[in-house]
Amino acid sequence: MDIIELRERIMTLPALQKDMELLRKEILDATTELSRLLRKYEQESRDVEKIKKETLTSFMFKVIGKYEDKLRKEEREEIDAKLAYDRAVTHLENLEKEKGALASCISALESDKKTYNAELKNRRLELADQPAQPEGALYLELENGQISILSQMTEIRQALSAAARVKSTAQSTLRSLEKAEDWATFDTFTRGGIITHMAKYSHIDDAERNFHTLSSQLRHLKTELKDVQGLAVPGLSEISSTQRAVDFWFDNIFTDLSVRKQIKGNVGQINNLLRSVSTIESALKTKERQLESDLKKNRKREEELLISLRGNL
Repeated sequence: MDIIELRERIMTLPALQKDMELLRKEILDATTELSRLLRKYEQESRDVEKIKKETLTSFMFKVIGKYEDKLRKEEREEIDAKLAYDRAVTHLENLEKEKGALASCISALESDKKTYNAELKNRRLELADQPAQPEGALYLELENGQISILSQMTEIRQALSAAARVKSTAQSTLRSLEKAEDWATFDTFTRGGIITHMAKYSHIDDAERNFHTLSSQLRHLKTELKDVQGLAVPGLSEISSTQRAVDFWFDNIFTDLSVRKQIKGNVGQINNLLRSVSTIESALKTKERQLESDLKKNRKREEELLISLRGNL
């Protein structure tokens, strides 16, 4: 078979695989509906049997002259339920047949894809052994280009992972600071006692622990960003540790206000950091999408080169 023809055949594989996913969902829905209709049919059958039996209900219907009407109504509902169930059975059977035919087609194309990939692999090996030839030189250029792109994508993903860790810790720190600020405000304007001090400093302690982690994660993020080519990185300022104030020992309104001001300043720092990290993430993802596009084009050129070597498998 001509390799170009084979490639065109296997290019239909993703669409068929998507069709299979949709078909499986449709079969699952049809199976659920079939179970529902079966239960309904069984219930209608029981209702008919109940009317036919010599029960108090059937006796009362006979007494008032409504027995035949009631029986015909229940039998009609039973027939309708049976017809609906039979239609659902037929629909599900047709879907299963369609699934079988589609599965056979996909299986054949997956086999073709293995053959196609094996042939491309053989041609790659041939070109790699001919670096002096124009085709071999072009192939090596494309391969080196792929290696460079993949390396950059790895660096970007590592930077994104580092940014996500910074963001997570910063958000936890922010939550602790906001709770501490609430308690500090309460403490300042209500002259709270030991309980409010303990609550406030409990959240400050949580924030301080996060600050240490955040400082380390920021250094790691800066290191990762240095490896990413062509990325303009906004300034990432270090986050200073929340300073523990002296109002625990010298309680007065002025030191309470100082602590509250210090907390608010840290909240602002964290919010600025989160904005900077979001900007960095956006820039990294944009660059990642560009590299993915470049890689796709590179692989397309390589594939075109390989299939141009010989016409047939």
